[in-house]
Amino acid sequence: MSDDFELNYPQNEEEKDSFISKFGKVIGLIFAPIMMALGFMPRKARIIVTIVGITALLIFILGALQPKAQKRKTPDTIVKVEVVEATRSEYPIVVNTNGTIQADTRGGLVSQIRGEIVKVSDNFKNGGAFEAGDVLIEVDQRDYLAEVSQALSAVSQAKASLEQEQALAKQAKTDWERLGNTGPAPALVARKPQSAAARAQLESANARYQTAKLNLERTKIKAPYTGRVINRNAVLGQYVGVGTQLAEVFATQGVEVRLPVSQIEYTQLGLDQLGTDQAQQFKVTITSKLGSNSYAWDAFVTRADSTFDLTTRQIDVIAEVVDPFSKDGSQPPLKIGQFVNASIQGKTLNNVITVPNKSLREGSYVFTSQDGILVRSPVALLWQDDKNAVIEQGLEDGDIVVTTSLNSTLAGAKVKFDQSQIASTPAEELILEENTDVTDVAPVDPIESATSAEGESANDGSGEVVTAAAAVETSDAALEENTEQVIVETVSEADVKNETDQSNVNTPAPSSETNATSPIGQ
Repeated sequence: MSDDFELNYPQNEEEKDSFISKFGKVIGLIFAPIMMALGFMPRKARIIVTIVGITALLIFILGALQPKAQKRKTPDTIVKVEVVEATRSEYPIVVNTNGTIQADTRGGLVSQIRGEIVKVSDNFKNGGAFEAGDVLIEVDQRDYLAEVSQALSAVSQAKASLEQEQALAKQAKTDWERLGNTGPAPALVARKPQSAAARAQLESANARYQTAKLNLERTKIKAPYTGRVINRNAVLGQYVGVGTQLAEVFATQGVEVRLPVSQIEYTQLGLDQLGTDQAQQFKVTITSKLGSNSYAWDAFVTRADSTFDLTTRQIDVIAEVVDPFSKDGSQPPLKIGQFVNASIQGKTLNNVITVPNKSLREGSYVFTSQDGILVRSPVALLWQDDKNAVIEQGLEDGDIVVTTSLNSTLAGAKVKFDQSQIASTPAEELILEENTDVTDVAPVDPIESATSAEGESANDGSGEVVTAAAAVETSDAALEENTEQVIVETVSEADVKNETDQSNVNTPAPSSETNATSPIGQ
């Protein structure tokens, strides 16, 4: 068939008339020989051939009248992001943990004598404070006063016996010499054993006397140190025996807190150097919130447990609080058993790259801008806390790191960001910045947005107005123009879902005569 009989979809009235003329010629050329051949066929064969011919004709007509799809250039995706410049700097390791306040010195107040409690101090009660040497309890002294008198009498008798034996020994020595003996007198003659026995009795009597006086002193139970009473177990009139626990007390000279840390945190902080010559003083900040006010106390790590807990795989480090009871009264004192938060300041990492946690994806890669293209860059972490991540490998000085939350499928898209953001904002400030809005950037389908208001402007959420085109052409000439049209929109994931659902309900199907693209309304 020649080109004159090529059938194309009619675009206007003239083409429709030409199409009808060509279609008639085609029908004539096809059906003339067929009709002649049908005259020589049997009746059943003519019916079958007629049905097949009509079916083939309908298929041909439908195929000839089918409109050709218009090819359009896929618009490029441009994502608007926030970025920071990777720079090497120092980064101090800080571990946040929590623990419970414990007394540095804590124990039971025990009676060393037996007897009835006849007097108690006004401060001997739960929560009572006392000073070192204060008499907290007095036990009945009468029995112990009698023991002191008896011991003193025994001492006097022992002294008299010793003096008598010494006099007899002197007399025996004189008698031995008077008898003309020139050698030394035997021990028994000189009464040396008797004198030694008398001297031993005197020493024993003195010991009993000292014990009696000590028991008398113990009837007044005194505070061993400055502290406070936790629990009182004895009251006035109670009979106590040797070893009876009268109260549980603790010293207020210092308190400590046990802070659990993981093995990685323990190593990164440098706590494994505790007890060595290279050990430094690890500062700790203790914080606690009482009511609507927050208070802080200074502390420092003094030691660590020798083993890891087999259940939690953590190790406790012990920090001593400097001024737990606020001697100047500027803040409330710490309480034993009080739950507190703690920040342990460890060693400082030198010459490392630090990025905000929000720029880290799946803990293994970040998005970087390389020549205006969004690129996935695998990284290896050296340290990560609740705000920042320290990169060991994968980034170099000067790399542009994206901090906006993006879909992983956007790798390879073009990147748009404010150049003044890098020039005017130091990387350190960007790293430590908090409460930064994290948004997702999604490409917009130009077909779905074709029914939006023509020439309408849209705000991208950051104060910048993005327009699709100043004027939208709807004629066929606009289809032939290969002008690149790009839609840049910064939206959250929820906004993308809502706009997609709304477009599916309210947006009619695009016609073949429409080639306009307008921005999505906010």
